[in-house]
Amino acid sequence: MLVYLEKEDAAHIKIGNKLKIKGKASAFETARNPGNFDQRAYYKRQKIGAYVWADEVGILSGQTECIRQFLHEFRQGWKKLLVGCLGSYYGNTISAILLGEKGDLDPYMKKLYQKNGIGHLLAISGLHMSFIGSGLYGFLRKRGVGFPVSGAVGTIVLLFYTVMTGASISALRALIMFSVRMGAEVTGRDCDLPTSLAVAAALLSAKDPLCLSDAGFLFSFGSLCGICMLTPLFECLFGCGTEKKNIWTHMGKAVSASLAVNLFLLGPMLYFYFEIPPYSVFLNLFVIPALPVIMGTGLSGSVMILLVKPIGIILLKSSGVILWAYDRLCSAAVMLPFGRITAGKPSVQLLVAYYVILFALYGMYRRFPKKIWGYMLFVSAAFLIVLCGAKTRDIEGIKITVLDVGQGDGIVLSGKGKNYLIDGGSSDVKQAGAQRIEPYLLSEGIGCLDYVFVTHGDEDHISGIRELLEGQKLGVRIDTLVLPPEEYHDEKLADLARIAVENGTRVVSVKTGANIYGRGERQTEKNDSKEVMRLRCIGPLTDIPQGLTKPKAGNEASLVLEFSYGNFDMLFTGDVEGAGEELLVKSDVLRKYEILKCAHHGSKNSGTAAFLEKTDPRAAIISAGIDNRYGHPHEETLNRLKKRKVKTYNTQTDGAVTIKSDGIQISIESFLLSK
Repeated sequence: MLVYLEKEDAAHIKIGNKLKIKGKASAFETARNPGNFDQRAYYKRQKIGAYVWADEVGILSGQTECIRQFLHEFRQGWKKLLVGCLGSYYGNTISAILLGEKGDLDPYMKKLYQKNGIGHLLAISGLHMSFIGSGLYGFLRKRGVGFPVSGAVGTIVLLFYTVMTGASISALRALIMFSVRMGAEVTGRDCDLPTSLAVAAALLSAKDPLCLSDAGFLFSFGSLCGICMLTPLFECLFGCGTEKKNIWTHMGKAVSASLAVNLFLLGPMLYFYFEIPPYSVFLNLFVIPALPVIMGTGLSGSVMILLVKPIGIILLKSSGVILWAYDRLCSAAVMLPFGRITAGKPSVQLLVAYYVILFALYGMYRRFPKKIWGYMLFVSAAFLIVLCGAKTRDIEGIKITVLDVGQGDGIVLSGKGKNYLIDGGSSDVKQAGAQRIEPYLLSEGIGCLDYVFVTHGDEDHISGIRELLEGQKLGVRIDTLVLPPEEYHDEKLADLARIAVENGTRVVSVKTGANIYGRGERQTEKNDSKEVMRLRCIGPLTDIPQGLTKPKAGNEASLVLEFSYGNFDMLFTGDVEGAGEELLVKSDVLRKYEILKCAHHGSKNSGTAAFLEKTDPRAAIISAGIDNRYGHPHEETLNRLKKRKVKTYNTQTDGAVTIKSDGIQISIESFLLSK
């Protein structure tokens, strides 16, 4: 069980203490949208079944695991020293590199490294372990210390270092491989990379079979598999596999290794992160050779600052300069054309086919060493990327997903070469844009939204859009932000428009009657009966018929959009209610729709009997948060829908709801029920 404590309570607790906890235990949340992080599955792999926020904490036993407690305190003290010298941004970065302490890592920096394919620098891995273990072993051997003692000292130091840094899968893999190598050195045997890698994989998977599906396991072992299998193919292709050594052969070998790792990790990269950083091949040629320098200056600087403070500060500042250079390189890379390729999440079948091809190419190279197999590697990688992208971009017909964003709204429309977002926000899910909306978009291969529609300025409709606008440099790009008519703008909409302009997004205010079509399409008399994708604004009305009340800015004046594709029609209503809904009913702009997106999360003041009579939907979708304080959806609304025999979907119980149509047939799928 994972226990969350207040800082003042945690300060008195040591590793090994037995505690008495009083609080409400809860199960971890499963992913509620495609592409979202599955908290339950993640903690299941770590054998943690639930969590509790501790209301009361008592220590039953003061017994302490002295070594682990010492290492923990040593780690925290070391981190404090690094942050004190380098500041929060670079201090926490080098703490992650040296100590595996990523809790206070700057989110932007972490995302920047990940998007550029150098996130491995922040994980304790073979690079770190080799630097420390091999460095210490070589140091002792040069001073005449025997093989057994040198190997034992190096292994023991690495064991303590592994425990101190959190014993991640990559660190354990490196520790096991180093131990195998030391055993071979001591006994006078040869040690090859495939054997030690296989031993590490066997031991870790035997201890915990679930680790085989862990991203850390796949990336850690996959990188070395790529080096073992694919590097020789590229060396043959580039003609650098000869014994002759010069600057060109060294460069060729470095590029070959980098390409090998990137192509082998293409599968997990797409499966977990949905994007490919094409320039990571070249970035790693700079950042990996500089990592030992960062570790060397970081380690020596940490020691020297206690002995000769000025020298220690200079050494630590030197590591900060290299980190600054990393930032500049990464920032430049993401701005280059094709800095990120958003291909989406591939199917398991596609990944299996890709790796079958890779292993077949490796087998052919072993039997018939020729350059052609290196060329075929590139073809295989392109094959995976293209097929993966085709899965998401060339949708047969249209696809509409009402995302589960908690108490809020977020609807994605895709088809005919365009991608739209209608609203995006939540009042009970923190960072709904980063945690719920953006991962879904990327998993679908959507790296750019053509239009983002804002129905009104409530936070539960715009908080996620604000995140997307501010994070476009490393996230999903937004071409155009569409707001309601200007006369219904408020301060929140004005502020959102300002943020959009500052981040390079065009801002327009839509008028009632405006149409937006699929790419290259227009509605004409000739194609009126064909499957043209159209999104039409039917509210709020600006010309109010005599005798009707003008809606007030806010819920009543929500943007109302009508979507049509062939014989399929759907109505998106924002939070329209009261005078706004009455105006729609009495002005005769409504018609019959196959699907209705219920207004205002199913509140009792929307979706009146007269409104349902006009729209006559076959199915309705409600977006509302679990156990929300408003009691949405209201029982009266559900009864009105039930009375008309409308099939109702609710994100509270269904998670994301996806509608697909070819213009004739319609399918509706609940994400939680389909898992």
